[in-house]
Amino acid sequence: MKPLIKPFLIIILSLSLGACASSSGSNSKKQKDYSIYQTLGDALRSVGTLRVSGQGGAFTVTLVAGKFANSNFGADPGSVLYVINGVDQGKDYGNASSLVIPKDIISIRVLNGPEAVMRWGERGTGGVVEIKTSTNNAP
Repeated sequence: MKPLIKPFLIIILSLSLGACASSSGSNSKKQKDYSIYQTLGDALRSVGTLRVSGQGGAFTVTLVAGKFANSNFGADPGSVLYVINGVDQGKDYGNASSLVIPKDIISIRVLNGPEAVMRWGERGTGGVVEIKTSTNNAP
């Protein structure tokens, strides 16, 4: 029975060490107001686990928190996957920013490590930025 305990503990620990940050009003009485931001990049700056550099439409978004933030399982830095209203929009910030108006954002959730890989497969190895909007207009 002892040989079974070690693999089980490794799986449990690896799942618990992944980073996940959420900036949503669902857990609090007051929902965050994203309408004050000019661009998606500005809104992403408000999420503590992301480093956003650049301005206008030329932003680079990287993960900065959690055990897997530096390695991202070998993914290229800044290669976070953008998911808008449950639809994979790829790793191009320009595409994601053209689909999202900050005033329509309901929540932003950042997945990293094993949780991102379990939900989005290999495409989630660099981290995932899940954005939920009120317009639900993602293609």
